[in-house]
Amino acid sequence: MSQMPIPVRANAQAAAPQRPEVWAVTSGKGGVGKTNLSVNMATVLAKMGYRVLLIDADIHLGNVDLLLGIRTEFTIADVLTGNKTLKEIIVHGPGDFDILPAASAVVDLLETKHNIFRDIISSYTKFQQSYDIVLVDTAAGISNQVLSFVFSADKCIVVATPDPASLTDAYGMIKIINRNRADATVMLVLNMVESEAEGQTIYHKMNLMTQRFLSHAITYTGSIVQDQRVAWSVRNQRPILLADPLSPPAKSIRLITRKIMETPSGTEPVGTNLFEGVYKYRDFQVGGGES
Repeated sequence: MSQMPIPVRANAQAAAPQRPEVWAVTSGKGGVGKTNLSVNMATVLAKMGYRVLLIDADIHLGNVDLLLGIRTEFTIADVLTGNKTLKEIIVHGPGDFDILPAASAVVDLLETKHNIFRDIISSYTKFQQSYDIVLVDTAAGISNQVLSFVFSADKCIVVATPDPASLTDAYGMIKIINRNRADATVMLVLNMVESEAEGQTIYHKMNLMTQRFLSHAITYTGSIVQDQRVAWSVRNQRPILLADPLSPPAKSIRLITRKIMETPSGTEPVGTNLFEGVYKYRDFQVGGGES
């Protein structure tokens, strides 16, 4: 399959050093299938020929490795203690993409000393051009550990289910992004819907709310219909894109990934790399802006 071109940001300059496009996959509520979507989108992108880095930044679960059936020996915690370099903790996954394990160490990362964080920014800068796209699987909920990554992304993918609590929390996440990164591209993925029609109906209602109360539209990237094959793939620690690539969920994830690729990113990249943005926003407090 031929590789699709990565959309160029509106204010990108030809002389500027190339850096990967950053996607943050997030949700207001847990249990919506966010990590499973991240893993499978990384698999899709790798099969399309992109060089992909998936950062497991879920401070609560950090189960990217579990979904792939692999064991990561080191995490970013080992980088903070000086035992490993950032590049040394990266592992290659069965979907033919790389994984940077962060998980619970994200809290320590955000609290680390200025000089150590600057070393991480410098280290990441040296190898970030090895990738075309960086996916960040954030934790659920609204906290500085989550928002520091979300605000640093070029594209923010909010995952929700038809559950009213999930939709309420997803709207809350969209509102925070809009108020603090108004230029960011925000997209909605609906998971575990009964039909594509249900997904479209929910999106239209959500988009009307965001347009009315936030004066901001969100992009609909698609829905994934509830399917036992997804649960089976999770139990067997094999992404649905590899376990059953012709199944309806796999087809939906391919379409969602392509839609995200085709959607232009925000016009104001935050910093020269992801971790520079994370450093900028690491003291962010909900309701109080940057401290």
